Amino acid sequence: MKHTDFTQKWLGLQDSNKFLKIVCGFLLFVNLILVIGVLNTEKLVVLIPQGLSEQADIAQNKASEGYKKSWGMYAATLLGNITPENADFILESLNDMVTPDIKLLLNDQVRNDLETLKEEKVSSTFEIKKVSYEPETDKVFVTGKHWISGVGAKSGSSGQTFEFKIDIKNYSPIISHLALYEGEAKIVAVVKREAAKQQTKKDQEKAK
Repeated sequence: MKHTDFTQKWLGLQDSNKFLKIVCGFLLFVNLILVIGVLNTEKLVVLIPQGLSEQADIAQNKASEGYKKSWGMYAATLLGNITPENADFILESLNDMVTPDIKLLLNDQVRNDLETLKEEKVSSTFEIKKVSYEPETDKVFVTGKHWISGVGAKSGSSGQTFEFKIDIKNYSPIISHLALYEGEAKIVAVVKREAAKQQTKKDQEKAK
């Protein structure tokens, strides 16, 4: 073998080794970045309500109409169907998805209802008829029929509406507003109509 050919091959191998070392170093750097990224990524748990019937999109601090309506249905189903046997489960299920003020309200309200149910030996039942979302107020309205059944039950049912405002914090639903009342949902149009009626009534009384 000629000395010149050997030298050229040797230099070629040296260049190849340098190139491979650079490539390996680059890949090692990329893998290191990936490992650091995985270790620093927080675990994400996205809660999906039961009975989700339409597309629901969720981001870190906001969610779509469908997602909020589904959580409204879930909360209304729990709160509207209370029995002595499931009261503790209802409180436990909702306590982690409400603000502190509402948590106190729920504890007091559910426990008061529970005492009444135990005394009268009855159960509270709520059947959902309509679920709506109002973009202007970011509220979910769950309207249905409510009745009491059991030994000391009163006959007949009444229309009832649960009103929620559901915020999203770190991908989790938080109920920041909760109201319960008889009749139809108090959407903006209904509130304005009732206010107009009250004003008309006041004007008529003043005119007398």
